[in-house]
Parts: sequence; C-alpha cells; structure tokens
Amino acid sequence: MKQLKVWLCKRKEYLKILEKYYIVDIGMRYMLLGTQKIDAGHILENVVYLELLRRENKVFVGKVDHFEVDFVAQNSKGIEYYQVALTVRDEKTLQRELRHLQAIQELP
Repeated sequence: MKQLKVWLCKRKEYLKILEKYYIVDIGMRYMLLGTQKIDAGHILENVVYLELLRRENKVFVGKVDHFEVDFVAQNSKGIEYYQVALTVRDEKTLQRELRHLQAIQELP
C-alpha cells in the first residue's frame, strides 16, 4: 500500500491529518477481496495513480472547499489536476466530475 497525502489547492500545501491509500500491486487487491467485489472505477483510479508515479510525479489528493480532486500531480513542468471516472456518458456524472476541476479554475 502507498500513502497519498491530501493537497489543499487554495493554500498550495498538503493537509497533515487526512490521507488516502492505494494498492501498489492490483493483484494484491484480488487476493484480499477476491473477484466478487470488483469495482472497475476504483481499479482504474489505482492504475492512473500508478501511472502518475511511473512518470515521476509527486502525487497528492486535491481538496478545494468541499470538493475532492482525484489527483494533483506535481513535476518539473508544474502542477496538473486529474479527475478519474470509469464513464461520463451520463450528463449528471460528467457535470459532477467536471465540477471538481472547475472549482480549481475559480481559485484566485
């Protein structure tokens, strides 16, 4: 398991009390939970996290007011924000996922 700190987008610092954890090896998830509790959305989020690490980013969970941004990736080029969803075909889901990123754009 890998610990992921929460990045406060407004303050540009990370929160010291909340964290999320991601499994470094997806196979371990299957071993622990079996194949009956497959949640493709969480697995996709885990894969995106691992790819961001592979690309040598410092990775955090973002927080803007009461919205959570799935990933804040920081590297020598700057900061990028990622919202991960298995599908956004439903308009409500698309709007919900975009709202988190729009909250960042509204920061001063």
